[in-house]
Amino acid sequence: MLNGDNRIHERDTQGVVRLINSLRDYIQVMQKNDRVLEIKDPVSREDIPELIDKLSADRKVLLFDNVEGYSFRLVANLVPSQDVFEILFPNTSNPREAFLEGTKRRENKVPVTRASLNTVDVREKDLLDVLPILKHYEGDSAPFITTSIISSPDPDSDFIGRGIHRMEYRGKNLLGVSLLNPPLGDIYQKYKARHENMPITISIGVDPLLFLSMALKVPWGTDKLEIAGGLRGKGIEVVPSFESPIDMPAEGEIFLEGYVSPDKGQQDGPLGEISGYYLTLKETPTVVVQRLSYKDFPIYHALLPTSPEADMYLTFVSSANLEENAKRLFPFISKITFIQKSFGSSVVVNVKSVERFKVRSLLMFLLSFPMIKKAIVVDEDVNPEDLKDVEWAFITRCFPGEDIIIVNRLQGQPIDPQAGDGYGVAKIGINATIQGKSIESRAMVVKGDPEKVKKILDSTGRVN
Repeated sequence: MLNGDNRIHERDTQGVVRLINSLRDYIQVMQKNDRVLEIKDPVSREDIPELIDKLSADRKVLLFDNVEGYSFRLVANLVPSQDVFEILFPNTSNPREAFLEGTKRRENKVPVTRASLNTVDVREKDLLDVLPILKHYEGDSAPFITTSIISSPDPDSDFIGRGIHRMEYRGKNLLGVSLLNPPLGDIYQKYKARHENMPITISIGVDPLLFLSMALKVPWGTDKLEIAGGLRGKGIEVVPSFESPIDMPAEGEIFLEGYVSPDKGQQDGPLGEISGYYLTLKETPTVVVQRLSYKDFPIYHALLPTSPEADMYLTFVSSANLEENAKRLFPFISKITFIQKSFGSSVVVNVKSVERFKVRSLLMFLLSFPMIKKAIVVDEDVNPEDLKDVEWAFITRCFPGEDIIIVNRLQGQPIDPQAGDGYGVAKIGINATIQGKSIESRAMVVKGDPEKVKKILDSTGRVN
């Protein structure tokens, strides 16, 4: 059961509220909400990417209990739809607002005694024999870990940098790692300049709020686990690594420990990315994994980059930040909706009655965001989640000679396949509203008796 203090909760048989602190607890809550599709039949590792792709449309978490040849279970599509954030942030009319408020809070980490873990020296082993690492797309160079939370200490301070970075399987106990973004990219450069190994701990298998926290941009010196604690409303429990002073989230299912070599770089990829296209990096460093630790009956979190899960994380954070700024400047906005599978590049904005020139100003504002490539503004009677309705508004309410804005060479996303040097892309803004135009009223179907209509619909088995 959920209560309203911005934490995930359930009640035990005595009615006592228990805070959910782990991936397992989250899966349990989703099961109670009938949001988990559990696959108990044996499944080969090679078949899982296609199954994730086909089953994700069911809008449920996917739990594979029996991965052939492995003792690890596998979970995917962890956040299958935007309404899951209403579970993560209960009893609030605006989960995005609650998320932004949570990111402003900090909760100190809570050191605890390490629970019993299975631990294996993997210096002479092959990681692919132990972990069900997936090759996601036909043209991928190798299997990739796409959910790795990497932690490493800054050599000049006691700061632990953390982030989510893709990792390419390079045979035996070696993994490539794309340390392109701060803080870990900056930390790696310090170790490389000194020609020293960079110690790291890799955590796999945490709840969605902690996972999402690791992808946020934060000021240098801020431990992202403290932000995760702010979102959860309680300090994150941490335990020490076996091989280094790096602390790691106690709730993690799987831990890999080792170091990043300063001189074992090679080409990384191609890997199919969230854009639906391959991305190859000219060179990334190599991680030498020395130890693998895991809980009993461990759960490996796999994320197919083009799946709804990746899109949900990206668009939720983007819409939260956009909403905070946009509604302050343009109070006539009633709703902001990112289109699925557009990796945050396409947005539909519903507006109240307003002067036509203000709609144009709003469009220019939206296109100034690097993430947004296409923005369409519609009236409140248009359902932004029904693309046929959005298309109807465009066809009937947009005057192309006056209502379409095209701006060249604006900053876009680096993952946009059309982005050139400097990420410059052309962007389009569309006014598909009736504001300031001589357009007839929309023909609306007469409403019947709500209860009688619902009874008839229910009798047909339709889901409305």
